[in-house]
Amino acid sequence: MKSPYSTISQIQAFFERKGIRAQKKFGQNFLIDGNMVDYIINAAKPLFSERDITLAEIGIGLGTLTYPILSLEIETDLFEIDFAYIQLAKEEILPIFPKAILHEGDALENLHHIFPKNVFIFGNLPYHLTTEIINTIMIQCRSFQGGIFMVQKEFAERLVKETSSLSVFLSAFCEIKYLKTVHKNCFFPIPKIHSALILLAPKDPKTRDHWTPQSSQEVEIWSRMLRTLFWGKRKQIQVSLRESPFSEDPPFREALGKALLLSEIPPTKRPEELNNKQFLTLGQHLLDVLTK
Repeated sequence: MKSPYSTISQIQAFFERKGIRAQKKFGQNFLIDGNMVDYIINAAKPLFSERDITLAEIGIGLGTLTYPILSLEIETDLFEIDFAYIQLAKEEILPIFPKAILHEGDALENLHHIFPKNVFIFGNLPYHLTTEIINTIMIQCRSFQGGIFMVQKEFAERLVKETSSLSVFLSAFCEIKYLKTVHKNCFFPIPKIHSALILLAPKDPKTRDHWTPQSSQEVEIWSRMLRTLFWGKRKQIQVSLRESPFSEDPPFREALGKALLLSEIPPTKRPEELNNKQFLTLGQHLLDVLTK
């Protein structure tokens, strides 16, 4: 089922009727390309069609993607912060889709509703919250089944092409795939830059060949280790280990030093010279040293 607000003229008529406009503070640029909507749904369906799963959409807006998602007739949690689109959902979407559950307000404050669920997530994420939302999902959704997210193109390229604290952090939990560039003309109002679709797919624990954080304590150790190593841009590991504010207490600094020796990683290396497997091995050794 198609949203009744999926073209520029339909959106403008809605704005005029409600006396509103797209709000930049919420990153509101509405997808108007029907082919892109179809692409997202078709890319996602094979990933959950044979599973016992629930769906979620972060930022439903005018429902361009919401209607096709809900037409799959799977229980779906909807997250929206803007009052105008909350009212739209209550008046026009919820009455015809009984499997939709609406959560009003800031998504970060409401994501706990899906933490226990086997959930596949869709989201057109505002740039200033992209990292925080993705990190929260990875850390807290212990039964995360995957997700397709619309993000800024530059962010997506950095995530898949560069070795960074974020890309390495996520590598412990999921595979990251750049699906498709989305031209800025696919949106209304037209944003200044292009977007991209990325797929986050959880790693199968049965075939996973490396350690991954299991508890909140392990996640914190993993995060602190990466913040330490990537603290100084392009600095040698030994410099960051000595000078980073994240390794100020001697026990942690000493434990990380021992873990580097066990991992056979020279302290003269820079973080961008390591691969994900080396980081994960280092994380395992650090946890072993700290918990002895």
